[in-house]
Formats: sequence, C-alpha cells, structure tokens
Amino acid sequence: MNPGAVGVLLLGAALTLSACASTRVASVGPLLNDEPLVTLVVSEDRHVVRNECPDILWLGLPAGCHVPRRLEAPDGRQIVTVKIVRYTDSLPSAMAFEIEAHELCHAVAALQSLPDPCHRGNAGFLQTFRGAQLRFR
Repeated sequence: MNPGAVGVLLLGAALTLSACASTRVASVGPLLNDEPLVTLVVSEDRHVVRNECPDILWLGLPAGCHVPRRLEAPDGRQIVTVKIVRYTDSLPSAMAFEIEAHELCHAVAALQSLPDPCHRGNAGFLQTFRGAQLRFR
C-alpha cells in the first residue's frame, strides 16, 4: 500500500455508529509491517467500548481499557503495540483527537526506546487543520 495512503487511512477516521452516539478512531505510527503502534478509540457509545475491550469483565459501566499486542520487529526486537479505548460523554474535536493520538504515539515509542514512527504518513503536519498548516514537534 502507498505510504501516503496508509498515513491518510491511519490518521483518525471519524465513524458515526448511531444517530445519537459517535466514535472516533485513529491509528498512528505505522511500523514496518504497516501495523500501527497506537490505535485510539474514543466513543460516546458504551457498547463500542465493551466490544473493543472483549477480555474485560465489567463490574458496572465500561469506561475504557488498553489492549496490548506483542510483535517482533525484523531485527528481532519485541515491540508492544497498544489499542487504547475510552468512553467519553462528549467527543473531542477532530483536531484535538488527532493531537491526542499523535502524542500518545510518541509516549508509547519513547517508553520502548523505538525509533519514532509517529510522523510517518503525516510529514509532521496536522491532517485535520484547515488553513495554515500546523506542525507537530
């Protein structure tokens, strides 16, 4: 797949799941196998949270979870990708959501001492900002 297309696909697709509740999903930091380092799911729908966190025994209403996945890099290094799922009473703006996913990607990469993949596919620029281009650092 074209790296530019991967970047666009991986960057925060906003999904509307019902008339009342919405969900935003972003996958950031494509690794060499095109697996994202971080996937962030933020939803106003508790059913989405429950479905995205299948191995959690909920006592009460679901609030969120993280789902780690271990991968092996071509050099043999173990990498942990993570899906972070959280319930919200109100979705963040598309730009705020993109920034949150991007900064989480930097944190996950830094904690594993990985070469930072978080600017692949976006050239370091916000994709949701209209007008002047805002750059990530």
